[in-house]
Amino acid sequence: MGNILDVRDMVPKERHSKIFESFKNLRPGEFFVLVNDHEPKPLLYQFQSEHDGEFDWWPLEQGPEAWRVAIARREEANPNRTVTEYLESDHRRLDDIFSRFQDSVKARRWEDALNDFKEFNLGLRRHIKVEEEILFPLFEEKTGMIDSGPTFVMKMEHTEIKGLLDKILENTAAQDDSKVSNASYGLLNILGDHNMKEEHILYPESDSFLSESERIHVIKKSQAA
Repeated sequence: MGNILDVRDMVPKERHSKIFESFKNLRPGEFFVLVNDHEPKPLLYQFQSEHDGEFDWWPLEQGPEAWRVAIARREEANPNRTVTEYLESDHRRLDDIFSRFQDSVKARRWEDALNDFKEFNLGLRRHIKVEEEILFPLFEEKTGMIDSGPTFVMKMEHTEIKGLLDKILENTAAQDDSKVSNASYGLLNILGDHNMKEEHILYPESDSFLSESERIHVIKKSQAA
């Protein structure tokens, strides 16, 4: 777990300097969790301007009382990153959160499990939004494949995934480990195949026909989604 930087009680004009100081002190691969009292979009845009390709930005909670974001220093700084690398790294991040959630359920730490799953639920729904609203329209425009092609299949599977997320959230809140286990098994089953198709087909194909400037645009828009 990364360190927590809660700036809610800080004077607003001092917040950004403290946040960037914390980022500067990170070693490659490390992260901290920023806790703020509003959505920190201006901060993201400043990171994109001053640290392009050096950081990852993963929302963990989006209000109404707190906004939490994991801000990480990438292992290797590169502003010309690929769509494949960006979205695969989010897959791995979400896998880790879900594994933590399963450990909490197994130990019957239900408060932890619910908090873990809320992070996962937010992250996966955001990931799906990025694909459906940013990447897929570009893919369809470039290939002409709209009603039959990989994005059509992916969107159908997204609908099934979101239904399973609802079931897991409901049953985790109800502390029903049997139903949580069944829904989790179903989710992992579909995600295993779904993510493989994306990582081996959809993402690399997207990188092959997107220009460097288009890839950069996709990633910056995705970070702000």
